[in-house]
Amino acid sequence: MTEVQEREELIVQRRAKAFIDDGCPTEEAYDLAGLLKLRDREGCDDRRICFECKHYEDKKCNVILDKKGQPTQQLRFILQRCPKFSLKGKK
Repeated sequence: MTEVQEREELIVQRRAKAFIDDGCPTEEAYDLAGLLKLRDREGCDDRRICFECKHYEDKKCNVILDKKGQPTQQLRFILQRCPKFSLKGKK
């Protein structure tokens, strides 16, 4: 395994653990982490997940609200193009 592959695998493991800790089922967490690895490597998919957004806190989005005006969490582990997305850590 090359150094790049080892680094990618470490990132997959860290992401999957974070997703699992956030409530994602184990198999789905590893599948999603693998998809993100491919997205990051190839750079041809601009979709993101809520977990990467600065508006995502306490397992919910604080910007996109449901019909009752409540924060939503139903799409948090789905790759998507959210009009309100803002990368965590970006100023």
